[in-house]
Parts: sequence; structure tokens; C-alpha cells
Amino acid sequence: METVRSSLSLTTKVRIAIRIWRSFLSIAFRDRREPLPEFIARFGRVQHLDARRITPLRLRGTVLRALRLGAWRPTCLANALVLYRLLHEQGDQAELVIGLPIEALDHRAHAWVELNGQDLGPFLGKHHTALARFS
Repeated sequence: METVRSSLSLTTKVRIAIRIWRSFLSIAFRDRREPLPEFIARFGRVQHLDARRITPLRLRGTVLRALRLGAWRPTCLANALVLYRLLHEQGDQAELVIGLPIEALDHRAHAWVELNGQDLGPFLGKHHTALARFS
């Protein structure tokens, strides 16, 4: 699998955008009765696509740009799940991490993706304590 570093063709950009939105819609319309750990395990089991590999940081930026609609932004969990799935599609063994702020004042959790111990975001979790990891 070749790593993409140069400019992407319009066809490649459209294909990636379709993959991103297909993944996002799978998340948005998932059966809420299915426990999140089971959904993540199923969602992350994908066949590796025979496509050009995109660097993880570039893929993160692509996910964030593709899912932005005006002022609307998906949750950190939705962004992280889409990035997690796309990384798995290209063969990267990413982890989805869910945690709380180090000094949590409420129950609001944050989700991010790590690859080989590096925090990829989509929004960095460096000020959070990991509570659950899914690979």
C-alpha cells in the first residue's frame, strides 16, 4: 500500500468523502440499544481497502473538514469513530479512547484516537484520563 503525501486527485477526494460520510451515517443511525463496546468492535472490523494509504494526520484533517457543515459539527465520539474506522480500513491498528478530564467536574467524556501511543485526535485528549480503550 502506497502512502499518499502529495496532492490528492479530485476522484480520490470524492472517494474519501463518500467513505467518511458512509461511516458517519452508520454511526448516526446505529441501533442505540446495542452497547457501545459491541458497536465499536463491529464498526472497527473492516476489510482493508486496496487504496492508497493516507498519512494518519492528513486523514484526521480530512475527516474534520468533510464532516463540517456550516456551524454544525459532529460530536468528538462521532469524529473519532469515523477516523478510527478509516484508519482500520487502511490497515492501521488504531485505538479508540474514551476518557474524562483530569479534574472532571461533571460526567462529560471525550473520545479520541491513538495510533502507536500517539494521540491523533480528532481533538487531542492530552488533558484527559483514559477510561476505556478499544482496538
